[in-house]
Amino acid sequence: MSENLKKKIIKVQDYLKNFSNFIELEDFRSFLLFTLTSQAPSNILSQLGLGGSKDVINLPYNPIFKIYYQKINLISAGTLIIYVKNDPISDEFILEKDDPVFKNYLNPNEMSLAFRGKEKFLFPKVSDCSSFNNNDNLKVSLKIDDLFHSLESFIAVAEPNSLFVRDAEVSSEPDLLFAFNMMPQMPGKLNEKVLKIDVFMDPEHKTKDITYLKREEDYTLKYMSDIKEISHAELYKSAFSLILRVKSLDKPY
Repeated sequence: MSENLKKKIIKVQDYLKNFSNFIELEDFRSFLLFTLTSQAPSNILSQLGLGGSKDVINLPYNPIFKIYYQKINLISAGTLIIYVKNDPISDEFILEKDDPVFKNYLNPNEMSLAFRGKEKFLFPKVSDCSSFNNNDNLKVSLKIDDLFHSLESFIAVAEPNSLFVRDAEVSSEPDLLFAFNMMPQMPGKLNEKVLKIDVFMDPEHKTKDITYLKREEDYTLKYMSDIKEISHAELYKSAFSLILRVKSLDKPY
């Protein structure tokens, strides 16, 4: 292995050294967009058959720790929980997609793209108890599958629906962009729980204040803080990646 590649791998591992099966997102808007993206056919949940009904969107809420979360049961690598700390956005159990509360988090274009049927939102109050199991064998470790050397290469090859960003602590260091690689994998060791990721180190902080990456038909990238009105032709010829900034890798409790 070249010394340069080895240094990059060590740096990625350092950014993710505190990973303990949890990813905290910045705000409820990010969490909601992630959940809506999870309804798409090739998303992180649907690849595992966990997307659920397209007419019912679940937003589980843990009232004890005050978090909204999505629990992803990985077949060979334990459990991954994406969450955000937030007070309840509604006291109702069911909300229709046109409820005014969603206008606080989504603009009209995002709502028109996300809601294509008669979607309803369910807000079950539930606490995940699997995380309190003291068996260390349940812990997931992250391992790099592919390290890309340009963001264009990353988006063109991996085609991530959701792209997580771990910001550098200082501007002189690169941001870490990563996506989960859901290719089936047999554990190499007994009880080994491994989740593979594809990564890119971004020294230019290209995704700062960006919500979406749009890949054009010619594979160029357009950085978007918002989605303007988009035609069906554009949707057919383009691909979009949702940018999700990681607030922490801490357990919520």
